[in-house]
Amino acid sequence: MDPLSVLAKLVVSVVCGGIVGWQRETRDRPAGLRTHVLVCLGSAVYTLASLSFSGPQADPGRVAAQVATGMGFLGAGTIIRHGNVVRGLTTAASLWAVAAIGLCVGIGGDAMWVAGIATLIVLLTLTVLRRVETALLPGTHIAHLRVRMAAGPGRVEAVRHTLGEKGAELESIEMSEVGRDGVQELQLRVLLPRNCDVTDLGSELAGLEGFVSVRCE
Repeated sequence: MDPLSVLAKLVVSVVCGGIVGWQRETRDRPAGLRTHVLVCLGSAVYTLASLSFSGPQADPGRVAAQVATGMGFLGAGTIIRHGNVVRGLTTAASLWAVAAIGLCVGIGGDAMWVAGIATLIVLLTLTVLRRVETALLPGTHIAHLRVRMAAGPGRVEAVRHTLGEKGAELESIEMSEVGRDGVQELQLRVLLPRNCDVTDLGSELAGLEGFVSVRCE
């Protein structure tokens, strides 16, 4: 195996993984630049190692299959659940795609073109397609809030009124029993307009009488 060829493939894998990882890093996602670089580089190294096997029992495809399977465990680590909201799926998918790019880089030859084009497509998917998605999909999204307030009359109506002023719609509400400290928790499922940020909504709720705390999910 030519050392210069191996070095070139490793450098290309770092560049391809770095391009996708940089985009994830700028979005402050769980897996950023270093993670994507290491995944792409590792996939390329595994592929190079498998191609160096010799003998009638050698099967380079088995290593590639194990890389794809192993990425499931790593990708699962980037997926975080906050109540009913699941985050990190896109980052997990980008890691999976970067692993495939690394495999193509390790194979070399015409597969290098596949790696380059795939890197460009992944980057466009994470950037341009996001803007298209924002423009075309319905202008609402779901938010979940846990609001703790001192028990008292008119609390729910005050919350509903505040949500309405921000253009948000209360889809459902669950109220826990009043605790010994006289505090009640309201679990809200809210339909927000696209231009309404859930943190801004929490700030508005903080101004209500009897407010204790709010947690946005």
